[in-house]
Amino acid sequence: MAEKVKKINKAFVLAGGAGKRIKLDNKYNLKAFIEIDNEQLLKRHISLIKRYLNPEKIYVVITKFKNLFQESIKNFDGIELIFNEKISNKKGLELLLAIKNIDKVIDQNEYFLLTLVDEYYSEDDFKNFCDSVSNKNFSTMVAIKEFTFPEEYLKNYAVIIDEENQIITNSIEKSEKIISNFFGTGLICLNKNFTELVVKNLDKNIKTPLFSLLNKSETPKFHLLKNTYCNINTRVDIYELEKRIRKNKKFIIDVVIPSYLEEENISFVVNDFKKKVNNVIIANKISSDQTDVIATKCGAKVVSDNYLGYGHALKAGINQSTADIIVLAEADGTFRSSDLEKILNCLMDNDVVQGTRTNPSYIQYRANMNRPRIFFNKLFGNLISLLWPKNKTLLSDVGCTYRAFWKTKYDKIKENIVSDSAAFAPELTIEFINKGFRVIEIPVNYYPRNMGVSKISGTYMKSAVTALKMLRIIFIKRFLYLFKK
Repeated sequence: MAEKVKKINKAFVLAGGAGKRIKLDNKYNLKAFIEIDNEQLLKRHISLIKRYLNPEKIYVVITKFKNLFQESIKNFDGIELIFNEKISNKKGLELLLAIKNIDKVIDQNEYFLLTLVDEYYSEDDFKNFCDSVSNKNFSTMVAIKEFTFPEEYLKNYAVIIDEENQIITNSIEKSEKIISNFFGTGLICLNKNFTELVVKNLDKNIKTPLFSLLNKSETPKFHLLKNTYCNINTRVDIYELEKRIRKNKKFIIDVVIPSYLEEENISFVVNDFKKKVNNVIIANKISSDQTDVIATKCGAKVVSDNYLGYGHALKAGINQSTADIIVLAEADGTFRSSDLEKILNCLMDNDVVQGTRTNPSYIQYRANMNRPRIFFNKLFGNLISLLWPKNKTLLSDVGCTYRAFWKTKYDKIKENIVSDSAAFAPELTIEFINKGFRVIEIPVNYYPRNMGVSKISGTYMKSAVTALKMLRIIFIKRFLYLFKK
């Protein structure tokens, strides 16, 4: 029986994979720099390894962009790069070649940790795996997971286990059918014997899947992961993973509302939203009325200034927030908090959720959503969808200002927002789309204004001016987008 493993001195993160199918928003389209729950995968792997194993050395194995990775890891101690300069053109051999280079820095009979950067494990699962490595006798220890969804099983390698003896009796990479309830992951503790086996197969020019070689090594033990796990291959994987992570978390939610001469409506709006969010922020344009005073008495945070327009006020209000989620609404009561729950539910696996007022059954009697407004909002929404076809975002109401988004996503695009007018609404949408974020629409109720007159669409002339501003920003953004490419 193998000796008890007490200390893992070396750990390896295989981080060379590209996210071609994901269409990542990070530089060079690398999986290592995918952000999950606002943390890069590579940095998360390194942090977990240092926290729960604290090896003498951590190696990041890459295939290209050496300078980029060096910049990323420069703030970590005890990290080195293994640079695979020569990558085989034969698909499926990259991992084996990475192991070949790993073999060069492993001493005889030395155990080491191996992780794949595009896999996500819960912190508890990673800690428990490290505890198992330190306290059990084994030749090879593999983290396995009981599958929840068929696609989760089929894109990993299948394992057949002997539960009584806690061993893996067989592993089959890319199994075409479900042969057990478990699949293997890329979180493995190995020894020199395995790397020598890989090198031997490569020298024979045998194209053998990496994880199938586990069958030819000493009988591996398994450690069962019990919490959140994901092998990230597609953008859908990212959204499903984030949804699972967010499920049990509480978030700070702020609603930001621009206002100008809305003293008759503001108390209703503030009172309506304040029960369902953490803060109501009113970006109020200075005027002679009592909007700011009334809003403050109702419990809102008021930010008053001589704002240049709708967009200018919203940008100021958002900048005042430190919340996780930003909700945008209106001071005239046309949008209600009754739709907020479904918006936030949809936001859990999306980056941006926008309302749409194009469904007649959601437009309340005498609400100012006449046929021309519906037509032009649909037209401009379809125009954005047409001009940015690769993002496959379908829009039907570009002027709907009731929306929610993650503050961290907004922070990545806010420097590109130039509109101070009502054109802020489509520009915000366009910049989210440009960044590759997931933008969806859901129907929201649209109510008639209680009192006062709209400053943006109260007359046909105002609506026409607003429409022209929106159309202008759409074409400007498209031109700039093409120029940047």
